[in-house]
Amino acid sequence: MAQQRNTRQLRKGVFVLLVSGMLLGCGSSSKVPLDSDALEQFTSFMDQKSFEFRADTAHPTASSAFNAVANGGLLPPGSNSASIQITDISNYIKVYGDSVSGTLPFYGERQLGGGPMSNKGIEFKGVPKTYTQTYNKAKQRYEINFVIASETGQHEVSMIVFPSKATDVSVTGNQRNLIRYRGKLMALEHNKEE
Repeated sequence: MAQQRNTRQLRKGVFVLLVSGMLLGCGSSSKVPLDSDALEQFTSFMDQKSFEFRADTAHPTASSAFNAVANGGLLPPGSNSASIQITDISNYIKVYGDSVSGTLPFYGERQLGGGPMSNKGIEFKGVPKTYTQTYNKAKQRYEINFVIASETGQHEVSMIVFPSKATDVSVTGNQRNLIRYRGKLMALEHNKEE
């Protein structure tokens, strides 16, 4: 009987140590400050304003109507209503100087406006009404926000760029629900402004 109690106490002790170790491990994974060379390269890359975002996944706003369509098997393979694989679909956001252009697939609900309906995704090109690009030192990332109008409505675009160039994008519009994208930022090849 005493041996069973000791075995239980030992198991309990091991469990507590494992859980404590996991919690300490999670706490120690906080951001390591970028060294000066890495920060300089990241800042130099972003300051050139000559880059392109390519999305791997789209994350639409959940709604009962969209979920009903998604459950009908109309999404690409490997996708669900919360995460849609779009690596095989042409998509981009390009920033070149003062101009931006983009074409992104849209999944979700669209509000009917006064204009004609189209099956187009999100498309824009030109000089945005507003554009800000700032480095958030505390979070070690660039934050880009711009507003641009197009045939498919007005779009508010927010981009968060990490030093690895992994990028989160969210797009809201006056005719469409919020949609988020995840992907990667890369240098824009010369003469590729579309």
